[in-house]
Amino acid sequence: MGTRSTFQGVVRSYGGQNKNSGVAPGVAVMSEVITFLSSTATATAVSIGSTVNANNPFILPQGAIPLAFAAVVAAGTTTTATVNIGSATNSTGFASNAVVGVKGLTTLTGSLVTGVGLTANTTVVASVGSTAGTGNVTGVITYTVIDNGGKGEQSGSTY
Repeated sequence: MGTRSTFQGVVRSYGGQNKNSGVAPGVAVMSEVITFLSSTATATAVSIGSTVNANNPFILPQGAIPLAFAAVVAAGTTTTATVNIGSATNSTGFASNAVVGVKGLTTLTGSLVTGVGLTANTTVVASVGSTAGTGNVTGVITYTVIDNGGKGEQSGSTY
């Protein structure tokens, strides 16, 4: 496996232009592979990676704006299997009845998806929607983070 690097800063780009060009910097879209059970009635933390692992929950940072979930390993049994994706306090806060019985992309549009981002670090949970599937669902969740677009090395972001 290759070298890994982790850092705390917000990733921004000026689209190849000089920082003094006057253009607003854009914030990178980030992603993580997550896995969860497709039949659990209780909202349970999703796991980072391709296996269900209670010791490795996925936590979105304060200021995150969840964008989409792409199922790459679908739930078994039925193509109409659905799940809810959200937080411990709002189990449908990111998606209600997202189809996971087939591979595909779900735009996250729940009430926790706002232009101001999450107000606190948030553990992502999943639970069965209106149609249960069987087995695990693995997919990629994408998100970005709030940044004020200020010029220079430091944006003045509150996160």
